[in-house]
Amino acid sequence: MTKAIATHPRAMVLALIAAGLLLGLVAGNAILSPKASADGHISGVESVVTGDVVVNHQLGARSSRVQVRIWGAGFAPGQEVILLINDGPGTPSDITNYVSNKSANNTLVANDQGAWTSVWTLGRFTRQRSGIGPGDGNVERMRTLSVIDPGTFDVITSTPLAFCRLSDRVALAEEIAGLESDLALVQADRDEGLGDKPVNVSDAAWALATAFYPAFEAQFDAQIVELTAEIEGLKGGQGVPDHCPS
Repeated sequence: MTKAIATHPRAMVLALIAAGLLLGLVAGNAILSPKASADGHISGVESVVTGDVVVNHQLGARSSRVQVRIWGAGFAPGQEVILLINDGPGTPSDITNYVSNKSANNTLVANDQGAWTSVWTLGRFTRQRSGIGPGDGNVERMRTLSVIDPGTFDVITSTPLAFCRLSDRVALAEEIAGLESDLALVQADRDEGLGDKPVNVSDAAWALATAFYPAFEAQFDAQIVELTAEIEGLKGGQGVPDHCPS
């Protein structure tokens, strides 16, 4: 199943994509939706899968070590393909430079059984406002990984990937838990108050402590307000998009 993207040479097409000049042709995910083609070496049974549909998106990381394992099958033996992914609002980028097992032609080549395998290391792809192409490193989204015929730029097959801030959410939950523990300690100190006068404390010393204690209570109250506000602010960033596991 294919759909024509363009008939320009690969370098020209990718240059235009990088410059954002093909937005009219590639708006949304339209180019990444396969449809029937009469291309002779496309069998229609090609498929691509990934090791996990959910990809750990590390917000703002300068270089992510997260890897996506990719397998293709059903291709013609010796068939060359490249990989594109929409890295912005529908904008495709060639990620073949960033995958393993590529040929000298910077393509993936099907073996005698019509299969190939590769590993994509995200690197700077999730870097905030950077990465491959325009980048949108601060956005969790569903993306489409497409297998492309480098000669015709037809989409042969595709698979979805859900970019989700998995490790970021774990770190955020741990930070919130730490602050909640601090809040509980401060609240306990505030609630305990001075208590009863110890037998070994003089009346004069106790009177002085009682006089100054409201100032300590005010400090406790200020800490409670500050910690509560910080916790609520962090919890506001815990929202999980529908396509991500909670």
